[in-house]
Amino acid sequence: MLSRRLEELSLSPVVVLRHAGLPIGLFDQERILLTTEEMFALYRAIYEVSGDPAVGLKLGTEERIERYHPIAIAALYTRSFRDALQRLARYKQITSPEEIQITERGNECAVQCLWLPNS
Repeated sequence: MLSRRLEELSLSPVVVLRHAGLPIGLFDQERILLTTEEMFALYRAIYEVSGDPAVGLKLGTEERIERYHPIAIAALYTRSFRDALQRLARYKQITSPEEIQITERGNECAVQCLWLPNS
């Protein structure tokens, strides 16, 4: 998905990966795992190759709903923001080592994202 967005912004994924010092076939992998340093190198390379200070905003903007991640689509079509948060929390519980805690107090809601320790 990032590879496609880079191409849509006229950035070559190969050039970006090479600039970041990452494997050229990185975006071809089914599951991409990066260290924190590699992730920062990737996003730094995207900025440096593009030369556009707003490239991060452009990467994060998606207008075509058919390209949304399924959980984002599910959250969009919920009855309320609370329901969307609960669906997102359930999805994260099933698919990643991340937990989303939702705490309600009166008319306020606090959302906390926690990375769970490896087990």
